[in-house]
Amino acid sequence: GVISIGGLAMKQLFGGSVEMVFSLLISFALFSSLSAFIILGPRVYYAMARHGFFFKSIAVVHPKYNVPARAILLQSLISIIMVLSGAFDQILTYMGFSLGIFPILAVLAVFKLRRQNGRLKMPGFPFVQILYITAAVFILLLGYLERPIESSIAIVTVLAGIPFYYLFQQKVH
Repeated sequence: GVISIGGLAMKQLFGGSVEMVFSLLISFALFSSLSAFIILGPRVYYAMARHGFFFKSIAVVHPKYNVPARAILLQSLISIIMVLSGAFDQILTYMGFSLGIFPILAVLAVFKLRRQNGRLKMPGFPFVQILYITAAVFILLLGYLERPIESSIAIVTVLAGIPFYYLFQQKVH
């Protein structure tokens, strides 16, 4: 029932002062990843829009600052809706679960790429990939069992993107 499980573990192992330091380090890590998402997220929308897989209006670049302004506004709107719709631990679970799906898909794609291009050499193949996929699926399964509502919402959100992808793909081709 504790959000800061790392801090709690450090408190049990080394005492209260280490807990504070460790919790601060975790906070810095969260803020650095948050800033990466703030910078990266709108650029994903922008790239999708430029290639025709999202609304064209999102591909507009601000004339003075040369940034994807509408994509940044969209990211801001989505963030505001998320912050208003749940508690921190719910949002963290939702984001962690939904973002945890895509690395698994990326590693699964390695198998397809390897089958298509036999020259693709990878150390430890396929054991490293199978180990990663197994561990990541196990983590998602544990997350689902611990927080089924937030995890289910994440699954529905990801699955809802599939029809939109095909809808935009028809417009491109």
